[in-house]
Amino acid sequence: MLSEMNMKRTRISLLAMAVASGAVMAGYAASAGTDADAAGGDATSIAGSAKVRTLPIEQYLPTPAEFAKLSQAGGKLQQKCMQGLGFASFQAPEQGPADPRETFTDLRYGTVDAAQAARTGYKPAFVAARQNAKAGGPAAAAAADGPAPSAAVEPVLNDAEWLAMTGTTKEAGDLAKAKQAAPSQVQGKDIPPGGCIAESTRTLTGGGEQLYADLAQDINGQSYKESVKDSRVTKAFAAWSACMKGKGYSYKDPMQANDDPKFAVPTVSAEEIAVATADVACKNETKLVDVWHGAEAQIQQKMINAKAKEMDAIKKAKQTALAHVQ
Repeated sequence: MLSEMNMKRTRISLLAMAVASGAVMAGYAASAGTDADAAGGDATSIAGSAKVRTLPIEQYLPTPAEFAKLSQAGGKLQQKCMQGLGFASFQAPEQGPADPRETFTDLRYGTVDAAQAARTGYKPAFVAARQNAKAGGPAAAAAADGPAPSAAVEPVLNDAEWLAMTGTTKEAGDLAKAKQAAPSQVQGKDIPPGGCIAESTRTLTGGGEQLYADLAQDINGQSYKESVKDSRVTKAFAAWSACMKGKGYSYKDPMQANDDPKFAVPTVSAEEIAVATADVACKNETKLVDVWHGAEAQIQQKMINAKAKEMDAIKKAKQTALAHVQ
């Protein structure tokens, strides 16, 4: 992402740069239609009442499908901008397939699908297939879960192209200094503030600098961190742990099971499948995900309410951008 970029690199991912974000989005992109008012109710009833769990932050961050559309639109705008600056042969790369995850909460609370756990343990099929391919092993059947997400091809930019795209120079390691030191023209033409990347984002949002707004991403990540410390959730973790103990497994919480070093290998073992299957069964028995999701929804809504004015502007920028790509 732009604010974290090492300016000495010679490659730019247009898929990432198209959104000109200042941080990596935590969690997974969401399906639209969150009922923000629901977050104020009982934690269990919130989650249990919906077939697909949603989170308040979904109103402020693009879904995977929306992100793919916005990235494609951003790439076209960047290409037009670059060609207008005299780079006649510049072509925006084709975007890869959209992230196969459908909802914001897919994998957020660990493995929850008993059928998937029985097939591939803690590795969703698209992850297992990708890891097997890297390891040279047979690819897991991924048809049910969709293709693995892939980024656009990253073009190699020369110094002039880098300047036009970013409004900075590759030589400067600090972004703020790079902006100050960068020439304002390239090939005799004025560079838009922030280069073609920032210009494309402003066009999409109606003047905003970001699609994946830092504040929305921060709330998305921080609410998860806060949720695992919530007393309702820690109580549910304890119940889940006791359930797992009864099945012969000693883990304090689902994250510890999911991140067991024994399972950090490309292949899916019989033990991993057994643990993941027990994990899902104990989540269902203790209603862990219902409680966890409900607690996080409440935490997240409070964070959004505390920054209501800023979050309203973020929502409007997202809506404006999506209106450009419909």
